[in-house]
Amino acid sequence: MSAAWRYCLLACLLCLSQLAQAAGVPAVRMQPARDLPQVLVLMSYHYGYSWEDRILEGFEEWGGITAGRPVLHVEWMDTKRHRGLEQRARFAAYLTEKYAGQHFDLVMTADDNALEFALQQEMLAGIPIVFGGINGDPRQIIGTRSGVTGVAERFDLVRTLRLALALHPEVKRLVFMTTADESGVGTRQHLSDALARLGTGVQVEHWVTRRLAEVEGRLAALGPDALLFALGSLPLEDGGRPFSPEELVAYVHARSNCPVYSDLDATVGRGALGGYMNSGLENGRLMARMAQHVLAGQRPEEIPIVYETPLALLFDYRELRRFGIAERDLPRGSQVLNRPPSIFDPEYRHALLGFSGVIALLLLVLAGVVLRGRLLASRQAALHHQATHDDLTRLPNRAWLNEQLQQGKWGSGCTLALVMMDLNRFQLINDTYGHSFGDEVLTSVADRLAGLLDGRTELVRFSGDSFVVLRRLEDPLELGDFCEQCERILAEPFQVSGHRLSVSAAFGATLAGPDEIDRDRLLREADTAMHEAKRERGNHVVVFDRDIHERALRQFRLEAWLPNAVARGEIQVYFQPIVEAGSGGIAGFEALARWQHPELGWVPPPEFIRAAIESGCIRELTLGMLRAACRAFQPYLEVVSRPYLGVNVSVSDIYAEDFPGRVAAILAEERMPPERLVLEVTEDMLLGDVGNATLVLGRLRELGLRIAIDDFGTGYSSMSYLSSFMVNIIKIDQSFVRNLTTSASDQKIVRAIVSMAADLELSVVTEGVETPGQLELLRQLGCRLLQGYIYGRPQPAGSWLREDGLNRETGIRPCADSRP
Repeated sequence: MSAAWRYCLLACLLCLSQLAQAAGVPAVRMQPARDLPQVLVLMSYHYGYSWEDRILEGFEEWGGITAGRPVLHVEWMDTKRHRGLEQRARFAAYLTEKYAGQHFDLVMTADDNALEFALQQEMLAGIPIVFGGINGDPRQIIGTRSGVTGVAERFDLVRTLRLALALHPEVKRLVFMTTADESGVGTRQHLSDALARLGTGVQVEHWVTRRLAEVEGRLAALGPDALLFALGSLPLEDGGRPFSPEELVAYVHARSNCPVYSDLDATVGRGALGGYMNSGLENGRLMARMAQHVLAGQRPEEIPIVYETPLALLFDYRELRRFGIAERDLPRGSQVLNRPPSIFDPEYRHALLGFSGVIALLLLVLAGVVLRGRLLASRQAALHHQATHDDLTRLPNRAWLNEQLQQGKWGSGCTLALVMMDLNRFQLINDTYGHSFGDEVLTSVADRLAGLLDGRTELVRFSGDSFVVLRRLEDPLELGDFCEQCERILAEPFQVSGHRLSVSAAFGATLAGPDEIDRDRLLREADTAMHEAKRERGNHVVVFDRDIHERALRQFRLEAWLPNAVARGEIQVYFQPIVEAGSGGIAGFEALARWQHPELGWVPPPEFIRAAIESGCIRELTLGMLRAACRAFQPYLEVVSRPYLGVNVSVSDIYAEDFPGRVAAILAEERMPPERLVLEVTEDMLLGDVGNATLVLGRLRELGLRIAIDDFGTGYSSMSYLSSFMVNIIKIDQSFVRNLTTSASDQKIVRAIVSMAADLELSVVTEGVETPGQLELLRQLGCRLLQGYIYGRPQPAGSWLREDGLNRETGIRPCADSRP
């Protein structure tokens, strides 16, 4: 059968396949196999770096075999852009955490950094390794490690140099541009060996550089008597994004008049003339074949390392014409890219004529399909619009956002700002007015946010009460103005169904440079910044930065570690005394939680308490603290002054019906008299389910213990709950004491609280006393029980039993009876 008819037959089959799909014939799908081999794929650089992308593409082909194809876990180390050891340490921690408990049957690495990393990781010890893209002798990296084989990256420079000198007999200079890093050192060593073997008398120059700007002026001076070899990957400026090999070749090609050569097949068509080129695709295919042997049971040591890597003999038609090189002068087997098709070319004439005949035969069939195709396309477009837009606000939805960012349809080629917005306390609106009213609020918010729209902006309803705003920025400095717009957009109250309503939101913003749009990174960073803004309340914008990332990572690690720390009793109990102002005796202690993490050191209580709430172990922390505090308080039960013990409880405890029973069990097991225990709650804990809170607090009072309101005055202070919840003690928040000596209003507030408490027969503890001036003024205002650094910082529970040291350091004296 002639070549023309083979082309015709192939065209027929392709067309019929398309027609079958248009007519609705279902495609055959393979069912995934179970218990497939697990392969960890470590790429040295970043996604989009063409050399490694082509290696991965060849490896993923797996020789076209479907049965037994392994599960590939692909990870990018990004060491081209981030070269420091800190990046590798973070990556190692990331792998350890992500793949804890995961078994791998094989590790595949691309380029030197990934192989070095894999050999150093304890979690990968003993796992067979198949490598590729190693510049130089891989045995120097492998050392004595067994179970390793692969493909070395060896550019056949001698053959390419010999061919280039034959194609350009007028050349008098060879210029090699290489990088000033470890990769460039290996390349130059290879160059020296090749030049020594070739023995040419042509002048040789090495341009060793760290950035392209250093050689830009020299490129224009290169004439037709020179050959330029652009090898490696370089940034334009220090700290900039490294150009990929094909970008590097395109850059020097545009600024020089001489032939440009490279070592990678991807550069042909981007400015490189051609030659014997390293093929990332063929490297990946060869690595796949070696991996198949290893997974089949063959020991890697029995598979020789391949040094003669697969090469492609490629040339660019346009560069050949530019320098007057005839195709007949090329070696046999050469492949010429970018040749324009022509019916006068024997290679194309028969195929084009045959294909024209096939098209003529199919026209009648296609005419019947066109109408059906248009109807299907219209229906598909309607379904797509429905799937990518929100029914309530008519805005694009999360599916649209994912599609645009994933496929690079929106924002490519410019700096992109992504702002995630989440309404504050929207659940309260739903609970108060109902979900229909909440929908009206969301619609009004969407209409207000539409004020941000211009030709460079898009608004998305992300989920629930969350929106995302995308904006193209000509200059990253424009982000500040955009954030100010976001903060002002919701400042004016809304009119919804006759209600005047103030709505605020938290905004989290992040940036992505041109060609660096990563959907997952943008959404993750914006969400992290938005949750940071939530803590500020009001219309507040937080721009993501490295500190926020570190805090989020620290919070994640704390949430992961804290449950085990609580279970193992690593949370320590510290006591801070509550002192009777007149006598200076200790009236009681407040039990405070302290955590010294083995890696992070002392963790601030607000930080690990927030982690306990987020991780769901706050109840275990509260009950564990109660038990530990009661146990540590045992020596103080014999003290004549009969001090009491105050322990903080969480909101989840107040609303838990079984909490009183668990408290009673702990008191019995630890032999703690209930009358010596005070449970401290904050005001906002009592504003939810009032009925349930009253029931739980009543049962606690029945046990014989007492209730204290902590941080009184900072929340929703009300006379009603002081009686309905049968409170015994009020603790005045330290914010009223901080400026007491200079603030007449704070003095009036403290005097009023003390007077009110006296009328209600409640005890008052004043927190945050730090100076003698505050102490004296509080005594004058009638404050009897004081707590603060002036009497001592929180110390381990047993520290306050050392009476001699106690008196010498703080001046506290025991009193006869200081029960409040």
